[in-house]
Amino acid sequence: MKMKTMQSERKVFSSSILSKPATSLMMFLLLLVSLTSCLDDDLSLVSEIQQDFEGITKVEVEGDFLDVEYTGVSGVQNLNLDVALLSNSAKKFEVEYRVIGSTLRVFVSTNNRLFSGSAKGEGTIKLTGPRNMQLDLEVDSGKLTVQNVVTTSSEFEVESGELFLRNVTIPNLEVDIASGTGFMQDIVGNIMVDLSSGKLEMLQVEGNIEAEVASGEILMKDVNGFAKANTSSGKIEMNNVKSIGEISVSTGQLFATNSGLSSQTGLKATSGNIYIQTFSNLRSFNYNITTGSAGSAKVGDAQSSGSLNINNGASQTIRGEVTSGKIEIVN
Repeated sequence: MKMKTMQSERKVFSSSILSKPATSLMMFLLLLVSLTSCLDDDLSLVSEIQQDFEGITKVEVEGDFLDVEYTGVSGVQNLNLDVALLSNSAKKFEVEYRVIGSTLRVFVSTNNRLFSGSAKGEGTIKLTGPRNMQLDLEVDSGKLTVQNVVTTSSEFEVESGELFLRNVTIPNLEVDIASGTGFMQDIVGNIMVDLSSGKLEMLQVEGNIEAEVASGEILMKDVNGFAKANTSSGKIEMNNVKSIGEISVSTGQLFATNSGLSSQTGLKATSGNIYIQTFSNLRSFNYNITTGSAGSAKVGDAQSSGSLNINNGASQTIRGEVTSGKIEIVN
């Protein structure tokens, strides 16, 4: 009888030990549910900044999911920062700023130690200041807006969000868009674009454009300068571009209308297509376009599935290369 009792006690003791991990796991899950249930869809103001600054010549912003705006105002000397961050978690997100020399840095900080998987946030980082301001601004899913700026150089980066630029004079402007969209108008200066799978429109540009496009789409319209582009499977559209520079297309396509040719024009298409309708006099250039067995080339009325060589006695020669795609240049 005593032996049975001891065995029975041993089983109870063993059962209690084995149940501890399960109990701990259950308590942890209940804690997660409790924390998550505290978060709802109602957003409230959790971070607010209203501050003026003197002597700032450069602004750097990492906006994350927030909308970021910079508006230049003529005659204004001081910089104003106006931040409003709304969230359903009071401790998950916060907007902070630092002043380092003459640079103002603004960024969104995230408390990764705080579990809040359903935490949401939205809001704006709004800056108003001098028109002459160097900018380095980036957002992830937010919208980036810049207007009325004159400066030496600036960089704008967007992941899946939006980019909106209007009335800016920047001799050296860098734009990087991943899967987002962009619209640029009234731009003075040279633009370098890196576009992945997004979409970008550039209208009324006084300067040169150099674009790297993966699978995205880009439109250049009313460009008083030369435009060069390289794309793998993307789409490039040009309309009323003063001068077409070097164009390289893999499986994508270039479609240009009312755009000019020049000594800088060089065309390469692997299995993609290049179509150019130009206002330039076709007889002002010589043409040397080599094609593969499955490729074709056409200039004006001259067409060939082999190498196309046209000697107009001109001082400039437009060269091209096409493998299994097509290059076509017409008036």
